Amino acid sequence: MIKLKKPFLTDTVKRFVFWNALIFLAILILFNIFLFVVINFILHESIDIRLKHEIENVVASLEITDSAITIIDFSEFNEPDLSDITETPYFLQIYDESGEVLISSKNIELYRTIPIDTLFLVDDYTFLDFEFGNDDLRIGYFPLYDSAGTKAATLQIATFEKQFKSIFSNLIIFNLFSIPVIILIIVIASIILAKKSFSPINKIISIADNISAKNLEERIEYKAKSNDELGRLRDTLNKLFERIETYIDQLSQFTDHASHQLMNPLTAIKAELEYILKRKRTEKEYEETLNKLLLQTDRMIKIVKTLLIISKQERKDKKNQQIFNLTNLIKEKVKPEFVKYDVNYSLEEGIYLKGDSDKFFIAIVNLIDNALKYSDNSPVDVSISIGDDATVVKISDTGIGISDTEKLKVFDRFYRTENSERLGIGGYGLGLSLAQSIVEDMGSRILIFDNNPKGTVITIELQIITLD
Repeated sequence: MIKLKKPFLTDTVKRFVFWNALIFLAILILFNIFLFVVINFILHESIDIRLKHEIENVVASLEITDSAITIIDFSEFNEPDLSDITETPYFLQIYDESGEVLISSKNIELYRTIPIDTLFLVDDYTFLDFEFGNDDLRIGYFPLYDSAGTKAATLQIATFEKQFKSIFSNLIIFNLFSIPVIILIIVIASIILAKKSFSPINKIISIADNISAKNLEERIEYKAKSNDELGRLRDTLNKLFERIETYIDQLSQFTDHASHQLMNPLTAIKAELEYILKRKRTEKEYEETLNKLLLQTDRMIKIVKTLLIISKQERKDKKNQQIFNLTNLIKEKVKPEFVKYDVNYSLEEGIYLKGDSDKFFIAIVNLIDNALKYSDNSPVDVSISIGDDATVVKISDTGIGISDTEKLKVFDRFYRTENSERLGIGGYGLGLSLAQSIVEDMGSRILIFDNNPKGTVITIELQIITLD
């Protein structure tokens, strides 16, 4: 047997690596989306807290009376973040309902005036992103009320989002460089994992590959629990090898027995032909030889026909599964076969079976023929009746009987009992095997019991069929 070279990456390993990398990549992408959302929320929350704190300080520095706003503490407005453009400056504007700026920070003059939307109404702290030229700003709004509860103005304070954007840029750059490396690591890890995972399977395959028709008795030895996947694979293959070994043994026995059974009539035919051809014979001698040849030919035909039926039965052909009247089958087809013999019938009327009537006819005929043959044509009783949970067919004889040790063996093809061989009773050892195959194909069973005081009782238990 030519062994094919196993590639480093088989199709199964490639599929495993592909799906593994794809799943991890999908997880990585989802994780990064989640990370971006979380970081975005945290950074905005951090900026908003700073803006809110600054708004609170500015509001504490103001006094609002009769819609007039007065600065009572200039120290807050003189802080570097409100007077200069620092790393984290605050651009402050306080404007009224008409959009007129009432108060602004000094650094507005150093930067530029941030647009005011008087239609934008706020009732509490409000924070928004705003693109202003090349800068990204985070702006906070807060309404200012006088002592009478009348809205006097709106406070607007803005700061740069440079730090925020820088973190996002660094995160994107990190992902652009890290994702290919991570994918490469995932692919390599997947290959190693696949190789490691499939290593036990390859070991089992290697062991199974060494089992051939010459050493079918060998089995896969691999340590794994029976409920483990590898243990189940091992046990399944071992059971398969057991079935194959059984089938091959049966086939070998079948071939040996078939050859032996066919060899007898062929040898007899050859001997008769050699005898008749040695010299010129009389017409009567030719006739006797032809009759013997016809008899041996009939024997071979019967053997071959029986083997063909058994072969078809083993293919479990479920065709022709019809309902038929068993009582009528016995009366009309079975009885005529044994008119010359002492066969007694006890038949209940209206008994039906489901199956192939022609095959069941063959089974019954074989069983009756067997009973007559092994009882030296003594009376044979055939009865059919409906029991508690089955239709029962009994064929009873008073012949030589079957020992307990042989009751199961007689269903093996070509098996002949010791008594039959000793007494020289002819046969091929196929009748009971064929009958059992037909009966089991009908979902029923065939049993053997001892008859009293001697002989054998063959019992067939069949499913009850009732017709409405």
